[in-house]
Amino acid sequence: MKLVERTIDIDGDPLTVYAHFVEVERFVLWMAPRAHIEPRSGGVIRWTHHNGDSCEGRFVELVPGRRIVFTYGWDRPDIGVPPGSTTVEITLTPIVTGTRLHLVHRGLAGPMADAHDGGWANYLTRLASTAAGHDPGPDPLGGERVPTAASLGLPSEFNPHAS
Repeated sequence: MKLVERTIDIDGDPLTVYAHFVEVERFVLWMAPRAHIEPRSGGVIRWTHHNGDSCEGRFVELVPGRRIVFTYGWDRPDIGVPPGSTTVEITLTPIVTGTRLHLVHRGLAGPMADAHDGGWANYLTRLASTAAGHDPGPDPLGGERVPTAASLGLPSEFNPHAS
């Protein structure tokens, strides 16, 4: 397994950035056009991208303005990352210019981690724009499908459709 780790500075205070993860009306501005969020420990976090691919997990930890932890996975079995099978940890730290967001995504196999690293780079950039009060514009990944385990050459334990 490999970690995805990203840090980005955002021109917005930690409570504003936090709200973009727990309030549906803000979440859909940067991540996906449809979402269902229950911001409490054990509550569901689910979103569907423009291409129809959906992620789902549950909140593990929520500390307003400081920390967000949720499980994560895709509803498409061919991706090989089932709902709730990985964990995303987000730490928010106040800095002079706003907030430093540090994200760690645990539990992804090497090539799948690389694919998610690119996705997080895209979506955190969109979050930074939205949290600063700007329109992030069209999602560059909006029409792309999530790669399957087979297309990334992952072993059969990550590919439920391997023969």
